[in-house]
Amino acid sequence: MADGDVTALADFLGQRPRLRLLAYRLLGSTSDADDVVQDAWLKWCKVADQVDEPAAFLTTQVTRLAVDRLRLNRRRSTLAAQWLPEPWTEAVDAGEADLSTGLLLLLERLSPDQRAVYVLREAMDLDFAEIAAVLDRPVATCRQIMSRARAALRGQPRYVWDSHRTAPLIKRFAAACEQRDYTALVDLLADESRLVSYAGKTGKAARNPILGPDRISRFLLGVRRKFLPADFSLRPAMVNGLPALVGGGDGGSLWVLTFGCSERGIERVYLQADPDAQPRDRGVGGFAY
Repeated sequence: MADGDVTALADFLGQRPRLRLLAYRLLGSTSDADDVVQDAWLKWCKVADQVDEPAAFLTTQVTRLAVDRLRLNRRRSTLAAQWLPEPWTEAVDAGEADLSTGLLLLLERLSPDQRAVYVLREAMDLDFAEIAAVLDRPVATCRQIMSRARAALRGQPRYVWDSHRTAPLIKRFAAACEQRDYTALVDLLADESRLVSYAGKTGKAARNPILGPDRISRFLLGVRRKFLPADFSLRPAMVNGLPALVGGGDGGSLWVLTFGCSERGIERVYLQADPDAQPRDRGVGGFAY
């Protein structure tokens, strides 16, 4: 391998973790994010020796590729059922911006351009001149797009982005589920709590949100009793940078539960069921969306 090729590879690998997280924030899908980063790598290979700022070039390519993919695949118009983003199971730095399931669902309200500007500004901390260069738009236009994005998200619920504050609630939630304790579950859930479930294109999940502590508790305990294997259990995990639960058994069922918490308790439960999980599959990857 020539010295130039070694340098190009090193430059790309140094940026790859940041690029994957950027693509995931834009797309809500780890598999799509990996595809976009791979496409950016192919572009990089052709011009690496001509690029003075690898980080800027790769950020631009990943963003534009992700925006193009968003425009071609508008989930809200193609999915009749509910949708949840694929779990992000890799470590997230403590200083990272919100990567929660709740925020990613809110970003679905935005147009592709709005989502790109919002993520580049809020999560990647780029200034408007840098964002304008990435999107090939005037700075004033990018500021207007950001203003519209913030307006679209104004008034929407945002939850605690704090592992230390959410972990005790999630631990108690797991214990209540394991013990089939209806009363404990109801006490943990906020009055206006909501459960959203998704099982990909082939699995079965509730087509509408389940509302309120009573209905959520009865749903969870009923599904556990009727449909899950006897050895099904929940274990703690970190998903999207926050405490979460992964459920599975030797029968192959797999759940990933993420949460939106506030001072009122657990406000949101996001349940992702993988219908294609294989026996003894204890990981959280492989969701066939």
